[in-house]
Order: sequence, then structure tokens, then C-alpha cells
Amino acid sequence: MNKQFGEDKIIILLGAGASCDAGMRNSTQMITDIEFLLKGEWASFKDLYNYIQSSHYHLERIKGVDSKAIMFNIENLVGLLNVIINISEKKVDVYPFIGSWEKELLVVAGQKLELAVKFKEEILSKLKNNWLSPDDFKRKSAYYKKLKETGYTMPLRIFSLNYDMCVEENLGMENIERGFGEDKIWDYRRYEPSQEQEISYFLYKLHGSLDWKRNTQNRLTYSDSISSINPLNMEIIFGVQNKLQSYDPYLFYFYAFREACIRSELIVVSGYGFYDQHINDNLSSAIELDPAKRILVNVYEGDNFDQGLYVKKISALLKIDPKNIIVQNCYAQEFFNNCLNLEYFSSLFPDGDNENILP
Repeated sequence: MNKQFGEDKIIILLGAGASCDAGMRNSTQMITDIEFLLKGEWASFKDLYNYIQSSHYHLERIKGVDSKAIMFNIENLVGLLNVIINISEKKVDVYPFIGSWEKELLVVAGQKLELAVKFKEEILSKLKNNWLSPDDFKRKSAYYKKLKETGYTMPLRIFSLNYDMCVEENLGMENIERGFGEDKIWDYRRYEPSQEQEISYFLYKLHGSLDWKRNTQNRLTYSDSISSINPLNMEIIFGVQNKLQSYDPYLFYFYAFREACIRSELIVVSGYGFYDQHINDNLSSAIELDPAKRILVNVYEGDNFDQGLYVKKISALLKIDPKNIIVQNCYAQEFFNNCLNLEYFSSLFPDGDNENILP
């Protein structure tokens, strides 16, 4: 008899890799695009980009990081742009103690560091209008519809680290609880159990969304037209090393993720690179509390993938037993099509009991 899963026993965690098959650009591709643009349309930012990149490598080497291990991604770039912008706005705590900033910075970023703001705005505009909203993403992201066909009859809680709209587009706004009422204002109470309305999917966008913004009262709302949102006013956590924020909806979503991890028996992870410490800590804690829990990880590392080595790496990172980890090395589209179903989920618990049998 196949294992049965009760309420909240299966949750989904989506990372950037889950949307790559839908045409979304990953961090490496974004950097490639930027370096191409710097040769033409964005040439005015070339010196600033080179300065930021060299500063990043310099800092990593000072920290003792091996030169071959240093990575420079889109988050590093925007993060350092944010630092420069904060300097220009005198928001850096050490500002009063610094006699003069690196003179080269003024040369590449302008006397008032104004190029940093313009460069960041161009990057965010590209992120919103192109990288995460390619023209044919609605067609290419159709594999997300498989989330409707899992066979799981309980409300499915989906936690996404992505800003894109793949889940909303394919599951239908009317079927998803996103926390917004008829007034378009976010309210955590929308996630509370309700007998008046049956919800099939609860979506928690842990790092923000392309269609989110703040109104004049600083309340979270959304726009039906993403293109109308000022890139600098998008409500996303981007270019920040620590993405654990102390205000809603992020704080509420993080706590909800923690609770969901603890209650679940199976955590399905697709496209997540395990680079966010606060996410990893929750996964570790949940497994520690319930060693029978499973994490199903979908990753694509190519044909020469060493599954044993990968499991060893993740188990060491999360400090959990390798037996808790099941890996599917395949494209997200293939994973969604073939593995997002109860029959496969049940097979991951060959010796499991049926304590939580559906009524």
C-alpha cells in the first residue's frame, strides 16, 4: 500500500533553477548579459563595473578565499552598488570616521557617486522587463501546471525564493492565496484557516515578487501591470547578503516556512542551490526534530554528475544524515513532469507507516 500523506505533510521549495527552463536568466547568464551590454549600450558603466568586480575579488582574497574559488554573481554586483549608494546618502555607520573614500571610486562613479544609482536602476529594469519576464515565458513555464496534478488533495504550501510569476501564471491567481484582499493590501490573516473559502495553494514568496510594491502608507500591495512599477521601487530582496528581514511579509513568510518544514514529512526542493543560510538552518532544524523526514532535491549538474558526492556535500552543509536526501539530477521541466506525483513521493518512504492516512 502506498504511503498516504495528511495535511501539511508535503511542501514545495522553489529556487531560481526551477524557472530556468521557462527562459528565466540565472545569475551567471545575467552577468554575461551585463558584460555584453558594457561593450555598447551600457559603456558608461564599464569602469564602475570593473572597479566593483576588482573590489570584490580584492576583498575575497583578503579574507583568504582561494582565487579559483572566488565567484562574482549578480547579487555581489548589486550588493556593492548598494554600498556605494549608501555611502552617497551618508547611510554608512562608519561615514564620520572616514576622511576620504577611495579616490578611484569618485572617478568611476561620479563626484556624487550618481552613476551607482543609474547602473542599479538599469540592472533592475532589465531584471523586471527581460531576465525574469521573457516574451514567451507563459508558454515555456507551462510545466509548472504539474503542481496541479500531484494527486495531493490537501492545500499545497509552495515556498518560492523566486521573484518571477511562473506559479501565479500557471496555477491561476484565483486558485492561490497570496495574502492580498480585494483592496490589494497584504494581510497575514489571509493565510489563517478559513471554512468559508477552500484554498488549493498557499504561495509564500520569501524574497519578494516582480508585481509587489509599497503604497504611500508603506503597505504592501501589487500591480496588475508589472511594467508600470518603477524598478527602484520593486518590493524584492535583491543584492543583500542576508535575506532574512525583520519586517512583513518576509518575517511572516519565514516563520511560516519554519513551521511548514517542521510539520512536513517530505520537503520537495527544486532549483535551490543551498546558498541561503537562513533557509538551510530551517531545513537542518526540521530534520533534526524528525529524522524520518525526507528532502527530495531536484538539481541539474550535467551528465557527469556524481550523485554520491553531491549528497555528501549537502548532508555536510545541512548537518543531516545522507539517508534523508533523495536527489533527482534532471532539468526542472523533466522533474515537474515525472516526479511531482504521489506515487513517486510514496516510493521515497519504502518502510514508512501510514500514521497520517487521509480521512
